[in-house]
Amino acid sequence: MRKCIFSVWVVLATWLGMGSVCGQTVLSGGGDRNPDLKTSAAALKKWQDLRVGMCVHWGPSSLGGREIGWSRGTTIPASAYDSLYLRFDPVRFDADRWCRLMKRWGMRYLSPTAKHHDGFAIWFSDVSDYDMENTPGRRDIMGELKKACDRHGIVLGAYYSNLDWYHPDWKPYNHGGPGLLFPKRDDSPNPARYFEYMAAQVGELIDRYDLAFVQFDGEWDATYTHEIGSEMYRRFHTRKPEILLSTRIDIGRRMAGADNHIEMDGQTYAGDFQDRERLVNRGNKVTVWGDHPWQAWVTIDRSQWSYNPQPKLMTADELVRDLVGVVGCNGNYMINLGPRPDGEFDAEQVALMDTLGMWLRAHGEAVYGTRGGPYKPFEGGFSTRRGQRAWLLVTDPLVRTLELPQTEQRMISARDELSGRKVEFTVADGTVCFELPEAVLDEPVRVVRLKFAEPVEMCDR
Repeated sequence: MRKCIFSVWVVLATWLGMGSVCGQTVLSGGGDRNPDLKTSAAALKKWQDLRVGMCVHWGPSSLGGREIGWSRGTTIPASAYDSLYLRFDPVRFDADRWCRLMKRWGMRYLSPTAKHHDGFAIWFSDVSDYDMENTPGRRDIMGELKKACDRHGIVLGAYYSNLDWYHPDWKPYNHGGPGLLFPKRDDSPNPARYFEYMAAQVGELIDRYDLAFVQFDGEWDATYTHEIGSEMYRRFHTRKPEILLSTRIDIGRRMAGADNHIEMDGQTYAGDFQDRERLVNRGNKVTVWGDHPWQAWVTIDRSQWSYNPQPKLMTADELVRDLVGVVGCNGNYMINLGPRPDGEFDAEQVALMDTLGMWLRAHGEAVYGTRGGPYKPFEGGFSTRRGQRAWLLVTDPLVRTLELPQTEQRMISARDELSGRKVEFTVADGTVCFELPEAVLDEPVRVVRLKFAEPVEMCDR
């Protein structure tokens, strides 16, 4: 047998690079201001077991073909942007079709942008006229999605922006200033009044659509504070104890490390799961091991999140390897698509997602219901585990031999998922050495299924 090629220093570097992350306290729910408040452990496990989800950045902004929220007052004049809702009529939107596509693509949960930084609500909000009720389409998008998701067994959550550049009580007035549908009072901007508005809207979403989770955003603006985030966490968990609230309900997110990855202080700040957004053109790294519940939030279009007439899409191989890297780092993978103004998805996005769906149909056992491990990310790939099974997910086609730390649980067999053939391995001196099958053209990841004598746990070396 050839000498195993294994770079111990790479694994050590990966581990040490994660030291600041692994050293953080596991996300503790309410943080230092609500230390005894947590979500349901069962709800959190169910969400982690889903492993793969989808979000959509969609609304009147899609008519402009530029980025949602951020294009207001920049690439699109605020007055023109704010008038888009008067033409928004998604005649081809079909919530059942979305759900059928999601099932074909292997998606287990959905997070639509209920309200982005531009302030528009895709449901009928009692506290805002800037919503779907006042568009030509006059359709409760959230309501239709909820019914369809329930029919198809897809878990529904929602994205909600903490900040609101349209509302006159938010400050500072960025990206075009306040819109026209809210009266600007003598004491505007009044953040306290705005946060009551925010609480009312999120309350509507939780109550009407029985959301499983809420993704928050906009916590990075100085107007939003730890005190406010802690209060919002308490309010919404009191409203629905088992709901999951992303860590961006509070302000604990920060960029850190030489690879510019995103960390979270879960002891001080509130949140049930960490959102790691891959910031477009920022080069931040989301595929970093996390012991806590987290998800990578990734856009299929490299250039923007909402509908783009000229997108720069990921390739099929990149999409599969990206998912594998996240799940192998113990996270959920949520891919973002930008539907067209009429409510359909472009054919190119559908074809790309179909590729991902085909891969998940073949290898979903290595993804759904799993956790990262038993090995930390290694040179050329990752691993996942569930019960007495584990999977090596090899993303580097050049790797032929692999040496990994020996687990405490005895490994019985290793088998190549594609051919069904046995994969030879030897155990010696606390390591296990695998002779991997040769990479096959058009197979972005080699999958090797491992069987153990008992439920396999994380290797502590």
